[in-house]
Amino acid sequence: MNASEMISRIEDHLRSYPERMSGNEINARVAEGLRGSLTDDRAVLIAALREYLSFRKPASDREPQDAVSEARLWMALDVAEGLKLTELCPDVESLLDDVRRGKVLRPVHQSSIARYLGKLVG
Repeated sequence: MNASEMISRIEDHLRSYPERMSGNEINARVAEGLRGSLTDDRAVLIAALREYLSFRKPASDREPQDAVSEARLWMALDVAEGLKLTELCPDVESLLDDVRRGKVLRPVHQSSIARYLGKLVG
């Protein structure tokens, strides 16, 4: 399996939930659904989550279609935290730096991203 195939698997998993469920409810279930990948496909899972974490678009430039990419970024953070994927610390650090620089999300998100990083590091 490669990263694209893992992303397809994750997307299929996400589509299997009713639309009425929130990301907070779904993300924890996605993490649990991916737990089995930790032994056989860990590197591929890390690569797929890195793709999601690479979303960068300043809040001022966001288009409605960017909402899905942003939601996937938060999902990747939840999965990383839930599965304790410390390999993603550099990616989360980069995201936090970019939030501080205004390249993605809003300044109010700094504390949330820092919390994810703290849980991965700590």
